[in-house]
Amino acid sequence: MKRVLLVSMSLALVGTYIGCAPSDNGGTGTGTGTAGTHGTGTAGTTGSGTGTAGTTGTPGTAGTTGTPGTAGTTGTPGTAGTTGTPGTAGSTAGTSGSAGRGGTTGTAGSTAGSTGSAGRGGTTGAAGSTAGSTGTAGTTGTAGTGGSTDLTTTVGGPLNGQMLLGPCLQDTQASVCATVKGTCPGQNADFALSGVLTTDHTVTLGGTASTMYTITLHVQGEVESKQYGGMDAESTLASPKANGWCVGGTPTSADYYNVYLLRVTAMGATTHTDYFMNSLQPPGVSNHTTYGIDYTASFKATGQSTIRLVAADRNCSMIKNCGPTQNDGSVCSAPIIMSGLEATAISLNPSFNFNTAYNGQWIVLTVKSVTSP
Repeated sequence: MKRVLLVSMSLALVGTYIGCAPSDNGGTGTGTGTAGTHGTGTAGTTGSGTGTAGTTGTPGTAGTTGTPGTAGTTGTPGTAGTTGTPGTAGSTAGTSGSAGRGGTTGTAGSTAGSTGSAGRGGTTGAAGSTAGSTGTAGTTGTAGTGGSTDLTTTVGGPLNGQMLLGPCLQDTQASVCATVKGTCPGQNADFALSGVLTTDHTVTLGGTASTMYTITLHVQGEVESKQYGGMDAESTLASPKANGWCVGGTPTSADYYNVYLLRVTAMGATTHTDYFMNSLQPPGVSNHTTYGIDYTASFKATGQSTIRLVAADRNCSMIKNCGPTQNDGSVCSAPIIMSGLEATAISLNPSFNFNTAYNGQWIVLTVKSVTSP
């Protein structure tokens, strides 16, 4: 070991005398320093900063027969500085020359920038103009009620606006008048048609003969009261809103007061159904009185049925339009003028004056609806 050391020192001294510049103890030289015997190059200082690894420093060139200096330790990753030039070997011969220092490993490139915050996505562009709101679907039109408006015309039209009149032809008392000039016809085998028929005409419904229809009427007028023995629709409402509708029955023979009748006969039939319109007892009485009536009523009939409208005065003597005050025939104190009449009834009877107290009795019919199953 000593022998080797002496040889190395001798070689160092020989190197000193061969025109080399004096040693600057590891200063940065431009020439390649001759390594001292067994001189180990000092490792380059570890580059600082995280980044791309520095390039491994080139080991100093070994002196003649000298063992090359140990290569600098690989720098920590980062951007390598430029490899330093090895330092010139020490000047004093014999002393183990300090190996030329591997050039100081360059400082790693600037510290890598912090990871940039991810760029915010650009604000999503506003969509084009907002789409127009979806239009609200039109409300489905309500279906016509069973075609009621059309049926009112096509089926019930012939009955609409019909009037039953009982005119006074001659006054016989203050509240009584004659309804015939000459001889009274008297009793009829069909009791409802006895006496003088002050109204008697027939209309034919429209529609289909095989179809049953329900016909609703508004009945208005001024009449005397009659008993029928049938089914009264109502028996409490008083004049001028009295309800005289009666289904079936037969006019009583106990008095001679007038009959007001709708007789319904189906096409081709031999029987009929009677509907009476002045069944007012109670509250009415058969005592020289008359009453305002105003009500709705319904009946059934097949299409093409005939309807006979009859006002019959059995004894041809009728109570005048004197109102509901009972008397012995000598008083006519409160003639009735009806209000709230149907416009249709008025328009379909232009020759009748609804605005004055009629001298006699009357009923007008307005067809309000016609329906079928």
